[in-house]
Amino acid sequence: METLFRNITENGNWVLKINTLFAIFFLLVTLGFVFAILYLRISKIIKDRNVEKQKEVLSNFITLYLFDDKLPSEKEILEFRKENIKTSLDEKVAIKVLLVFEENFKGETNEKIKELFFKWDLSKIVETDLKSGKWYRVARAIYVASELNLKRFQTVIEEFIDSERDELRQQAILYFIHLSHEEPLAFFSKIKKPLTLWEQIYIEECLKSNYTGTVPDFSKWLNSELISIKVFSIKMIGDYNQYKNVPQLIPFLKSSHEDLKKGAIQSLGNLGYPELLPHLHASFHEETPAVKTFILNVVRKIGSIDDFLGFEKLISEKDWVSRQVYFKLWNNWRKELEISTV
Repeated sequence: METLFRNITENGNWVLKINTLFAIFFLLVTLGFVFAILYLRISKIIKDRNVEKQKEVLSNFITLYLFDDKLPSEKEILEFRKENIKTSLDEKVAIKVLLVFEENFKGETNEKIKELFFKWDLSKIVETDLKSGKWYRVARAIYVASELNLKRFQTVIEEFIDSERDELRQQAILYFIHLSHEEPLAFFSKIKKPLTLWEQIYIEECLKSNYTGTVPDFSKWLNSELISIKVFSIKMIGDYNQYKNVPQLIPFLKSSHEDLKKGAIQSLGNLGYPELLPHLHASFHEETPAVKTFILNVVRKIGSIDDFLGFEKLISEKDWVSRQVYFKLWNNWRKELEISTV
């Protein structure tokens, strides 16, 4: 064996030498990867355990601060921060724990959570992240500001209303809706880029789930320069049954923009505008195929059988698209009627 090793290292075949060196190299690399993975895994376990202990310590103190008859003094609050919130990781964990409490408690308790946030000087993280230029840190900062109702950052967050990043744009929208008590859509006056369909859906959902104030008068935005904001406002007028705004929707029935016309037809149908069907009947032949299809679907939903059948004679024999839509809707309707009479 010794002779073989000497032959390899001294006078042996050079190919064998190279293969041996490569084998040793790859063995060392493999061992290095194994040790690195083990080190990272162990480090993560230790870090997670420390974070859980930190959360428990913070939760106990916050519970004491919120609900104990003997509140911690200002000195005790600062001492606790000095001893337990030392690193940037500790500060992030503290914010997460405060957000958990904020999510579960409202009113006066919520205000005390915000007080503790400032007493621990955690607002500096939000300020730093908002100015970091890194989208994920900015998004996180806006989320924290939104959840804790931090109005002091409004001016800075306005800059992200027209951000190229969807995540920042959505977080900024949520922030302004969440903080508002009367005008949740005031930020519309700051928007310069058209709202996408997904953003319109997002705003609608935010209004329903994150806004607790008075329902706004959506007609205020019917004069917006952005078509997308007009479309959204028209839809909301119908969804929120704002009958007083019917006169302002009627002109959009003659709009040259298809989305505005469709929105007006949909909302006026939802509001039960009595002159809608006569108007659609009279103007049907002038409409584009897309609008005709939309009208037939709306009439199917809000009209009677006679109302719907009245549109058959208005469809040209050459208009195969509209005829196809009409007969498909009519066949489905007849099947529903047959089932209901069984």
